[in-house]
Amino acid sequence: MKKERLAAAIFITVVFFAISITLVAQIISTRTHTLNDLNTNISNLSHTLDTYSEGIIRQSEMLIKNISDITEIYGMGADQKNNLKRILSEQDQLLIQLNNIVIYDARGDKVISLRDGNSVNSNGADRSFFIYHRNNPSRNVFIGPPVVSRTNGQWVLTVSRRLEDKEGVFNGVAVLTLNIANFLQTYGKLDTGKEGTIALTSGTGTLLIRYPFDAKFIGRELSDSPLFTVYLKKSSAGIATSVSRFDKIERIYSFQKNKRYGLVTTVAVSMDEAMASWRRQAEILAIVILFLMGCVVFSSFFIIKEVRRRIRISKEISEAKASLASENAELQVIATEDALTGLANRRKFDEALVAEVAKGASNKQPIALLLIDVDYFKKYNDNYGHIAGDGCLQAVAENLKKTISETPYLAARYGGEEFVVILPETDADSAKHIASKIGRNIKLENIPHQQSPLGVVSVSIGVAAGSAASLTGNEAMLIELADEALYEAKSSGRDRVVISQREIT
Repeated sequence: MKKERLAAAIFITVVFFAISITLVAQIISTRTHTLNDLNTNISNLSHTLDTYSEGIIRQSEMLIKNISDITEIYGMGADQKNNLKRILSEQDQLLIQLNNIVIYDARGDKVISLRDGNSVNSNGADRSFFIYHRNNPSRNVFIGPPVVSRTNGQWVLTVSRRLEDKEGVFNGVAVLTLNIANFLQTYGKLDTGKEGTIALTSGTGTLLIRYPFDAKFIGRELSDSPLFTVYLKKSSAGIATSVSRFDKIERIYSFQKNKRYGLVTTVAVSMDEAMASWRRQAEILAIVILFLMGCVVFSSFFIIKEVRRRIRISKEISEAKASLASENAELQVIATEDALTGLANRRKFDEALVAEVAKGASNKQPIALLLIDVDYFKKYNDNYGHIAGDGCLQAVAENLKKTISETPYLAARYGGEEFVVILPETDADSAKHIASKIGRNIKLENIPHQQSPLGVVSVSIGVAAGSAASLTGNEAMLIELADEALYEAKSSGRDRVVISQREIT
């Protein structure tokens, strides 16, 4: 009786701790899964928005280059203003984000613009883009910090290019402005939660756009933030967690730096919001498991008598599973091994060829195939009998295994007296060398063959090789080319190696 009580107490204690550990493990697992899903989602969003921003800036770049080239060709004289105005008006529908296009002369005075505002200040010499181009001889476009448009009072991004005269002297600036409101409208369609943010930052750390929009944050310098001092120095894309300097909210964010323009897109989600569903699940899970724990404690006294019987049954089941596993392993070997030669069978070869072609394609490596036929084998069988013929095939197979003992290679019986060898990461010259070695070693076995001109067993080998990437989905082509080469080897006298000359495309 005391032993049963002790056993019951031990059982209850073990179950208690087991359920507790299960609870903790399940909660941790659920949290990890939630974070992984979140990381994937915001990474996809940041990548998509990076592509979106690059597309807009690339269109802007092409547009401003075209306009600046035309301006430099035709000049900015009074007689050209109508032409320039007409050319600018033709660009109006190319970008829905387009706010204005303005051409300034070397003094910063506005020469012409797509849209004329009400501002009395038509000089842009104080603008950062104008100062940049005046002091910098580069002809590349410049993505400037956000400014308030003097045309309509809206926040805009500037994409500008330096203008030069025929002697290469600074002659003004052509600038295109993009409405930040259009970017915010697109960002607002994405679900990042109530406290989520989306931002576009220049490569030097200037905040260009932030959603939700707040004018006091626009143009802020973030070059001293961990994003620029730590994470972007390690990788151009990734996931990080930090507390925002703007609103002190802890967020997990994905960042993506554009390779072409250096712009950094970040998508951030509040940690509290992101983990809210996980917390609810964890609470429900805890209640359920605690309830089950109580049920186990209550019922454990009634099942103590069954413990020994279940242990015995469990042991029998384990032994049965072990026996089945052993038998399954043996069946697996039988299913993939040729019974006569011990080499891989045709089924194993077909699976391996597809796998090795896929692997070689991903690594951009070549792959080769040897198709081997025992010369005059029918005559060998007719002269020595089928039992001796089987022995001959076994000897050839054993020699083949010794010759290509390297791990990546696979030898298989293809059918009858034919064998096949897969040579990953092997070009045509190396494959021919291996094939010649196989043929030489088999002849050195000195297996008598009175019906062969050589007097000993020999083989003919067809070789095919090419880029694995070109064979993906068409692996049979490699077999076809090797078979053609084998046919040529047999037709031209046997006991030789022939490489397929057909190009794999």
